[in-house]
Amino acid sequence: MDDPAEVRLLEELCFNAWPALTTALVDGWVVRLSDGHTRRANSASALWPSRIAPEALVETVEGLFAARNLTPLFRLTVLADPAVEPLLRGRGWREEDPSIGMVADLAEASPAAPDVALSARLEASWIDGAMAAYGMGEKGAASLRRMLPNITPKHVYATAHDENGAAVGWGLAVAERGHVGLYDLVVAAPARGRGHGARMIAALTGWGRSQGARRAYLQVREGNAGARALYRRLGFRDAYRYIQLRASA
Repeated sequence: MDDPAEVRLLEELCFNAWPALTTALVDGWVVRLSDGHTRRANSASALWPSRIAPEALVETVEGLFAARNLTPLFRLTVLADPAVEPLLRGRGWREEDPSIGMVADLAEASPAAPDVALSARLEASWIDGAMAAYGMGEKGAASLRRMLPNITPKHVYATAHDENGAAVGWGLAVAERGHVGLYDLVVAAPARGRGHGARMIAALTGWGRSQGARRAYLQVREGNAGARALYRRLGFRDAYRYIQLRASA
């Protein structure tokens, strides 16, 4: 785990696949600013070693977030200066949802399940369904309407259906540089445990394979034992860990 070169590649792919509304570069750090809906698009993350003191770095990042009326959040991977974490903790920043980046080698693509529909077009029904399943409602939907049209690499949206044809699962795949990233994977609570998630992932990775991807990647909360177990059964393995520290309100 935590090979710096692999972490840097996966982080770059993630930044391209899940675009922020505004991005600023601060001496090796990528500061992504949106509207507070998703931490991936509202955080500061290291890509390269920084030459400025951690105190100056933190103050600069805080100023960028303050200008957008957002609470600062740092994502700390192995790429971050080790001095940043104790500095933030010493200032009372709180840790949120440590997460794991996972990767899987892809076999030859198999035919997609007939109950999973793939579309290159972003539909309002996809956004509304995914956000309802996440429990985020209109605020989350409004954010995705602004962010997702900015995805540049090839991508596709998946909708899984139950035996009655009702939409019960949603996901996004983005293909770039021999990889396919999986995002916003969610199944409506009443439909969980019936294989919809696994079939949706198979459809998305199959699409990625058709685009030249040889590996899949995703990020998952460390505490989400059910999702991590599913991903392991599907061939994913841990690649790196990161923690998230947010400034006290």
